[in-house]
Amino acid sequence: MNELISLSRMVTFCNSISSSLPDKDLKGKEGFFVDKLIQKSYETDEEAALELYNSNPNDVRYKMLKHRVKKKFYNNLFLINYQKLKVKPYVQGEQECFLLLHHANLFLKQIDYRLAELNARKIISIANEFDFTNFKIAALEILLFCNSESGSYKDFERNRKELDSLMRKKAYERDAVNLFQVIKIKLNKSIKSRREYLPQLEKDVRKLEVLWKKSKTFDAFNAYYKTHISYYELIGDFSKIVELTILSEKLLENGEVCAQRFDSSFNKYVLVYAHLKAADYKKGLFYAEKYLPDFNNTHNLFNYLENYFLLALHSQKYELASLLLDKVFTNNSYSKISATAKERWQLYQAYLSIINGNLYLKKISNPYLISLPEYSKDKQGFNVAILILQFFYFLQRRDLEALLYRIESLKKYVHTHLKDTFSLRSKLFLKLLILSVTEDFDAESIRKKGRKNFEKLSDMPPPGDAYAEIEIVPYEHLWELILDVLQKRY
Repeated sequence: MNELISLSRMVTFCNSISSSLPDKDLKGKEGFFVDKLIQKSYETDEEAALELYNSNPNDVRYKMLKHRVKKKFYNNLFLINYQKLKVKPYVQGEQECFLLLHHANLFLKQIDYRLAELNARKIISIANEFDFTNFKIAALEILLFCNSESGSYKDFERNRKELDSLMRKKAYERDAVNLFQVIKIKLNKSIKSRREYLPQLEKDVRKLEVLWKKSKTFDAFNAYYKTHISYYELIGDFSKIVELTILSEKLLENGEVCAQRFDSSFNKYVLVYAHLKAADYKKGLFYAEKYLPDFNNTHNLFNYLENYFLLALHSQKYELASLLLDKVFTNNSYSKISATAKERWQLYQAYLSIINGNLYLKKISNPYLISLPEYSKDKQGFNVAILILQFFYFLQRRDLEALLYRIESLKKYVHTHLKDTFSLRSKLFLKLLILSVTEDFDAESIRKKGRKNFEKLSDMPPPGDAYAEIEIVPYEHLWELILDVLQKRY
């Protein structure tokens, strides 16, 4: 009851009821204006002022109306129901801490140290659950103030020691977060800038690991975790990413990383993706199947299935690939994904058709086959895959004139776009395609003269994903398929 009495006294300092948003059934300019804003009926101030006052935005009546409504909108932000927003639990916990911190400070101003301390302890409880360093520090500072005012020396010393320890951790955490933010800025620059930054980035990854182990806070771990993934993706060492994702799952199980804030779904997605890029297909398929239920009925399902599908293709499990493709095209949400994502799935379907030999390419009109130019920025990452698909299409049809034309396109593409070391696999494979035409489609001659480039291709690991073209089907498998077509049909 004492708490209720104190609260009833405090609410007399709150805004009056009339400062809340107008009821949706309330008549008048404010209610009408709010309804229109919610319905997104206005695009400009001119439209609103004209309908409301038959005037322009400079009309003082319109300006005052906007001011009142804006103020009431801001007042109501304190009343947001985060459960209705369907945010993650830690976001709701963060907002609860903000609100409790506001309450605690109000009680401090009213010299009600008991209730200030009560709210501070609630903050610490939530902050411990979600590993919020800043809130724990703020709450401990309130407790120390209360302890000093009430003369509780024993409590003061205990809280002071805890705060001192936390401040040291916070210093390491702040260094980690700051470094992470700098890294993000540098990685958002050009490919050339990223390549130049790589030697320093390796050092920064190690530094972030040290800072995380010193602070043992979630924010420091998150900075290390994300930078680690970015670095090893850039240099193409996906086995290191696999190690990190598996380590992260163990840290979660041991309670060393805050499970409430760690994005376990993202970690599982990266785990599957990294196995694909590391060419560890057997384990990749194991994890892909294991974690698939976690992605069903989520907005990330199609992205997850892309990696699962490519794992199936790369491990030559074509029946599984067909089942996954069917799962995609029969999903009710397929129509809602982006046009770019749909194009990728159509491209995957075309490649699977090549492997299955079901003449899918002859049955439909596919824009990838004929109309696409040699290079398209909106298809970046898939340009080589599309060129290969076009080549294979004409090879199956024995369209020699089209193949001769394609050779010139391939030569131009190699010369213009495949100059860097990270493009060597694609460059070598396109050279093999060119060889198949210049050797007049003689399978034995092509196999013999292309052996050196093929061996180089086989010995070369895939480059980092930031630079590489996507191999929907490994080039080694495609080359054997092309030789088989040449052997049988030419």
